[in-house]
Amino acid sequence: MGVARVTVRLCIAIDLDGTLIGRDLVMSDADAGAIARTAAAGHVVCLASGRLLAASRPFARKLGLTGPIIALQGSVAYRSPDGDALFWEPLDPGMALVAYDDLMARGLHLQLYYGDSLYLDRLTDEARSYLNLSRVAPVMVGNLRALLTTSPPPQPGPLKILAVGKRAEVERAIADLGAAYGTQANVFRSLPEFLEVTAPAASKGQALRRVAFWSGIDVKHTVAIGDSDNDVSMFAVAARSYAVANATPLARAHAGRVVGPLGQGVAEALDEVLGDYVHEAR
Repeated sequence: MGVARVTVRLCIAIDLDGTLIGRDLVMSDADAGAIARTAAAGHVVCLASGRLLAASRPFARKLGLTGPIIALQGSVAYRSPDGDALFWEPLDPGMALVAYDDLMARGLHLQLYYGDSLYLDRLTDEARSYLNLSRVAPVMVGNLRALLTTSPPPQPGPLKILAVGKRAEVERAIADLGAAYGTQANVFRSLPEFLEVTAPAASKGQALRRVAFWSGIDVKHTVAIGDSDNDVSMFAVAARSYAVANATPLARAHAGRVVGPLGQGVAEALDEVLGDYVHEAR
């Protein structure tokens, strides 16, 4: 008798920065190959990032992915790299203004996100460093705060606020503002020098749940792979979760398993998943 392959279809969310790519924006052949095998087996592979769609799309195209993408920390997800939004989760404008003023008072560099656009009112060293990492062109405005008061852009938003500063400053601000805002907003770290503020319902975890539902996949068949504090919400939702070895202490503590570092960890996690979910029956 021949060999039959029985496969459970999975929805697998993979973080980009620090998990799949480093600051050189390069993916390893091992990780890219494992993603190709996983997609070829019929699973939904979804990039899940704090980046804009425009900054995630090149990696999805390089990997040959045609399914959904989670962007801006789960504030939005798209049907495909070139598709429409499945949902938007903007910050309450009043809450966004409070957060903006609080972060500005701390002397942090600030950026606002509406739709698939990044808004700036000055090109600081922090902004140039971020633009080099994200490879997107900003929309320059005269007064960033005015977007939250008198001159909002036409796109949905604000979807998130990004503050950039020294690591110690970011850690203090997260502790202070997280306690002050409570359930009114998510306040968290992505990269060590990045503080991000999103709507309460905007997280990678909630986005993974919604993308899986849209894909016709039960949440019990979801997988998450990440490296940072902002991936913890995915780990809480996913049936199986993996942190790469270079992950933050918080991410490692909340992951189901810690795998190899950037450049090999994604491949290790996916090969384990494929081995467990693909069975051979005679």
